[in-house]
Amino acid sequence: MSPVKVFGHPMLTNVARVLLFLEEVGAKYELVPVDFVAGEHKRPQHVQLNPFAKMPGFQDGDLVLFESRAIAKYILRKYGGTAGLDLLGENSGIEELAMVDVWTEVEAQQYYPAISPVVFECIIIPFIIPGGGAAPNQTVVDESLERLRGVLGIYEARLEKSRYLAGDSISFADLNHIPFTFYFMTTPYAKVFDEYPKVKAWWEMLMARPAVQRVCKHMPTEFKLRAQY
Repeated sequence: MSPVKVFGHPMLTNVARVLLFLEEVGAKYELVPVDFVAGEHKRPQHVQLNPFAKMPGFQDGDLVLFESRAIAKYILRKYGGTAGLDLLGENSGIEELAMVDVWTEVEAQQYYPAISPVVFECIIIPFIIPGGGAAPNQTVVDESLERLRGVLGIYEARLEKSRYLAGDSISFADLNHIPFTFYFMTTPYAKVFDEYPKVKAWWEMLMARPAVQRVCKHMPTEFKLRAQY
């Protein structure tokens, strides 16, 4: 059986999410590089894989998928049982499944919108603008940090009651936090996590996972190249 194919660059957050779950389940895969600096993600051959001209694209035989969270769920449903993982909570009972669903939605609807503007302002925008671009928009950063502190306060209360967000076992909900949080922790605002000891300990547990370490080694912590899409 041919390995699944992931089309994209491993430094990109959504590509990293897919690679992370492939690593967690131990599935064989082929990473097909897509040069986003050269605009290859906008070319017809990639748009056939992702009609929104985003990354990643994903192919398993005749099946083509896009949207990283959906791809990750597919990976877990196909390979998770063989790997002895129930990260979606689908084999643990309806209540456990519901908690995974709740905190998966929290990550997408509350956490990501709070943390991502800081990453964009401090890393992504300067990276893609020729000549380095302007300084981060401090108003955007400050507003986002205020929102993030509100979210982390809720996380802190939750993690006082359970080891992970959906319960005492790690889940899909936890691991979805990896890509953007990894980059956030390279910004000058990483110390925000020090204000929330339970959250900080949770993050350190996630980062200690071998699969996480294998994926994050391809995610830079310094950004010196700047180019235009």
